[in-house]
Amino acid sequence: MGNQLELKQDTVIREQTQTRTRATFKIRWTPILFLLPSLIVFFVFKYYLIFDAIYISLFNYDIVNPPGNFVGLGNYFEFLKSATFWVAMKNTLIFFVLSVLIVFWVPIAQALFLSQVKRWNAFYRVLYQIPGVLPVVAGVLLWKWMYNPDRGLFNYLLAKIGLGPYGWLNDLHMTKLAIVLPGFFTGGGISVLLYYAAIKSISAELFEAAKIDGCGPWRRMVIIILPNITFVILIQFVGFMSGVLLSFDNIFVMTQGGPADASLVVALMIQRTAFVQSRFGISAALSFFMFIVIAVLTIVQFRLQKEDD
Repeated sequence: MGNQLELKQDTVIREQTQTRTRATFKIRWTPILFLLPSLIVFFVFKYYLIFDAIYISLFNYDIVNPPGNFVGLGNYFEFLKSATFWVAMKNTLIFFVLSVLIVFWVPIAQALFLSQVKRWNAFYRVLYQIPGVLPVVAGVLLWKWMYNPDRGLFNYLLAKIGLGPYGWLNDLHMTKLAIVLPGFFTGGGISVLLYYAAIKSISAELFEAAKIDGCGPWRRMVIIILPNITFVILIQFVGFMSGVLLSFDNIFVMTQGGPADASLVVALMIQRTAFVQSRFGISAALSFFMFIVIAVLTIVQFRLQKEDD
């Protein structure tokens, strides 16, 4: 009798375990079907293009009779031996350093000021987003007009106080700064809201305790705010880094890489190689090279963040 009871208990436990297992491994098809179209589009327009670029980079690509002659890593060696590539790489790194010094911290500062505003807070948040509504090319063309050495707004205003005129985009020593400077005035756009939300998520009790201990606004920012939004800053920096290293539209509209290649960057060199010189193999090799560079820098950045934690 006791053995039969134990067998029944074992059977019940086994059935319950199997039921839980089926429930655990049950596939929910509804969310998968909703996600499937976006996954297909993402794969086709992202990953497929990456693999296709890698494939093209191994050939002396012939657009009339693709893929052309196989050259292996020849395209990579060719652009690495090119003096123009190293000029473009140098300019790209200079643009990156200038952008970090002049532009990257702007949305953080805007979010810090915005977090202290009590009245009309929502109104100011909307104002911060207005520059992001303006098409990039339209904004760049406006700045290009203001930089005009003969009829531009900047030289006109500077002439009133006895300064200038300056070449701005035509000056070898000023063109990089002139291209980066608009980012300082246009602000951070959606980045401001991300930093603002991160700051507002910090417990108010921390700020109250800091005030009781006599911490001023600057010290509260250093010991409370910045450490608590470090992860958001890291994520934003990764996106900012890739955006600057691949920047194209503002440079193309303002200078097209001039004067004398002073603003030539790798992304612009990729465009020239492909659509001006019709050397699609080298252009694809350059694209994949920059993909590797940005991926390595991103991994290093996350590793350093983990070590700090």
